[in-house]
Amino acid sequence: MSLCRMMLQHPGPSLADISCSALVPCLSPPGSLTLDDFTNFTPLVKEELRLSIHLSGEEHDRRKRRRERNKIAAAKCRNKKKEKTECLQMESEKLESVNAELKAQIEELKHQKQQLVYMLNLHRPTCIVRAQNGQTPEDERKLFIQHIKEKKKRVACAKVYIYCYVYYCC
Repeated sequence: MSLCRMMLQHPGPSLADISCSALVPCLSPPGSLTLDDFTNFTPLVKEELRLSIHLSGEEHDRRKRRRERNKIAAAKCRNKKKEKTECLQMESEKLESVNAELKAQIEELKHQKQQLVYMLNLHRPTCIVRAQNGQTPEDERKLFIQHIKEKKKRVACAKVYIYCYVYYCC
């Protein structure tokens, strides 16, 4: 990366504010550079200046190869993260769709239940079987509530199983 490009990317003094002798120490008379010449540079600019002065050709090539490898690794990491995000987004959309279908099914079942309860209430006064086995409406109601509670327990267990399966297996 050139010095000019680095200085444009990093906050600090502009090129117009910096003397040539401050940028290239070999152009300045010996002993004329002071610490104040470097105080406004960012740490990255300071490091790049220091290394550009002291690097041999071999070391410069080694740093260039290392930066290139790092650039490739960073791109690979970004692509992997993007793929994972897309996969999670698709899974989320799929689960939202399944959730919407299940909610629609719940509403349909509630509607069917209302219809069946209405039909049962219409039939109850004329029911011959109930009169023959001696059960009162209260007995029937208790059995029905017990049956519903058992069914809710089974449904709750099934939901926990599904949640655990999705959470731990996927």
